[in-house]
Amino acid sequence: MLKDKNGNYGAAPGLLTRGTKGGKMNKPAAAVFLAFLMTVVAAVPLVGGAPSTGTGSSSGLTPEEVQILKGLDYNSAWNDLAYISAMGEKVAGTDQERSAQQYVYNRFVQMGMDKVTWETFPVSSWRHYGTTVKIVSNGNEDIPATTYGDSYSIWGYEDHVKYSFGNSNGGKTLTAQVVDVGLGTHVEFDAKGDLGGAIALVHRDDNVQGWPNVVVEEAAVHGASAVIFYGYYAGNDLPAGMKQDSVGGPIPPISISPISAWHIQDLMKAGPVTVKIDGRVDKLSDKFAESVNVAAYLYGTTKPDEYVVISGHIDCWWDGASDDTSSIAAVLEFARLFKEAQKNGFKNERTLVFCSVGAEEEGGPKGTWYNWLVGSYEFVTAHPEIMNNLAVELNMDGVSFVKASGRYWVENTWEVNGFLQKAISDLGMGGAVGFYNPIWSWTDAWSFGAKGGGSTIQMMWVAGFDPYYHTQYDAMPMQSHDTLDTVLKLHALLAIRATHALVLPIELQYTCDWAAARLKTEKMTVPAEAANIDKAQAALSVLRAQAVAANAYGAELTKQYAAASGEQKAVIASKVNALNRILIDARRIVTPWTLGEGGLMGSWDVFLRSDQHVHDLGLVNSAIAALSKGQVGNAIAALEDVYTMEWGKYFSREVYLGVLDSMMYGFMYWGDDFDQQQAYVDVQGIYLGLKDGTMSKTTALGQLNAIKSTQLTPWLDADLLKLAWAWSEGAAVLAT
Repeated sequence: MLKDKNGNYGAAPGLLTRGTKGGKMNKPAAAVFLAFLMTVVAAVPLVGGAPSTGTGSSSGLTPEEVQILKGLDYNSAWNDLAYISAMGEKVAGTDQERSAQQYVYNRFVQMGMDKVTWETFPVSSWRHYGTTVKIVSNGNEDIPATTYGDSYSIWGYEDHVKYSFGNSNGGKTLTAQVVDVGLGTHVEFDAKGDLGGAIALVHRDDNVQGWPNVVVEEAAVHGASAVIFYGYYAGNDLPAGMKQDSVGGPIPPISISPISAWHIQDLMKAGPVTVKIDGRVDKLSDKFAESVNVAAYLYGTTKPDEYVVISGHIDCWWDGASDDTSSIAAVLEFARLFKEAQKNGFKNERTLVFCSVGAEEEGGPKGTWYNWLVGSYEFVTAHPEIMNNLAVELNMDGVSFVKASGRYWVENTWEVNGFLQKAISDLGMGGAVGFYNPIWSWTDAWSFGAKGGGSTIQMMWVAGFDPYYHTQYDAMPMQSHDTLDTVLKLHALLAIRATHALVLPIELQYTCDWAAARLKTEKMTVPAEAANIDKAQAALSVLRAQAVAANAYGAELTKQYAAASGEQKAVIASKVNALNRILIDARRIVTPWTLGEGGLMGSWDVFLRSDQHVHDLGLVNSAIAALSKGQVGNAIAALEDVYTMEWGKYFSREVYLGVLDSMMYGFMYWGDDFDQQQAYVDVQGIYLGLKDGTMSKTTALGQLNAIKSTQLTPWLDADLLKLAWAWSEGAAVLAT
């Protein structure tokens, strides 16, 4: 969620550098890179001991692990991948998604799983019946096209009420001249004047626009009848690729390839270009549609009420071979693998849950900004018995795309760093797999970790996937056996070890070290807040000491258990169970209250809870200092980097306020769980006023000081108090 994991991967395993966007990460690169760079710096002490490149040895595996891994059937996984991918686009709440889930359900039943569940939940659903674009001024030339998800097309029904944007054929066809509006900023639209029903042609670039819905809003304000988008973001435009995403907006957004757009632009050099668009989309709110989660269970032998969950999402744009049919194929293979292993004597002590969730790409309740990760969030909230006793969750998202580099990346919650690192080393994958913290808010791991308080390990797509992401080229010819092989081996080993672990792999000192590094950076950014930051740091230090002590106690119990026999083992096992209960309870406090989300747009970035307000307070302080010296240009430059201004500086006041309102004042759904989505300050009016000279320095200073004193400083103080509270509560749990 999470979701543009592309970039320059040159760091040692465990350390990640990237120059463009990351993860499920169709989010603007600049903001992602800044936030991620801060995360990497904080994470260096945590993962610096990752195995060296090219170890190649798997000598750390037990005979049981070797035997089970030999049972992996890559052909079976590949066949499931090909079959489900061939079912085509599977949007939340549609018959296609349900048919794919029925296939998964039937496969689980055929395997003889202990229990298979079919759990429905309400979603908003987008049902596309096709879109065509013809250049009527060039002999009705066909242009391949689609309509962006969660959006209007030329006509259709919304909750069974007809809508129409057409101007002929009973409102079912839109014919209009095309106007090239560059990147679709308000300056470019202003230069064109009132479009008077023309269709805006816009180069999508998430580095500038944040998300296409902002452009759609701007186009509507300027009189456009529709927007035709092409591309993705700088350096990642696939020439023939038609992007698909959940966009929304008041007028139809159509997606074509860059090649088609370039052709239209060439024709425009000779004169006006007119296109005819036909397309139907029916939109259903969560009152009228539902998606489904499918889960299969293999009950544990000695700890059936503790859980290891393995998950992926069934819904997809286009064929979605890598994103995310590959993960469902892997989930099915893990279920088959462990069921067969049971027949050969394997005893999974904890219950294994294999989960195919729906509605990851979109489907949230009508009116919410936070409309992705719906199926996993519904699963987490529907199963407190699992989340209260979760050992670890192993998620996957896009795990079969051919590698452009030799390295694959895992993102995970901090407390399983040691557990993950050892598995990578024992498989001899040190040169192929690295990891980083924390999890991001663009994949289902976020639901299990940030919203459910669980330990999560998320296998991500490889470098080079971004241009193909959510295009028609994410299909079988671009998939790789090697990538799937890596994922199957690593997640299978992690699942084996998690089911057997005597003491759960919950080492919260890694969480503490990451948070301590963030607090250190915050203190340098806003030194006036040093006293409150120090209080939070003091609570964090106590938590770390208790975490180290708990893990030392766990290590001692492990030794005692290995040396004991008979009744002694039972006594020690009882102590271990009590320790595991404490570790889970502490994690369920510490993880969700430590994390914050926000950044460029709602839940675009992930950081320490207090980071967003520190970031913005530091920039507002800089702007105040600059204005006090009469340096208007420096003040404007500082305000441009306040969160939401990365895109807000390019769009009109009306559009900015509307988008901001949708992020923060509509139905928050999962966005406000644990108060993780941090509030935004509105400095755009000040920025625009200073830039065009309509606001005096004195007025700007007054407004910025008010924002500082009534919003940012109190918000930050509340964040730091909440962190101190959560860390103290976690320490108290561990102390018991």
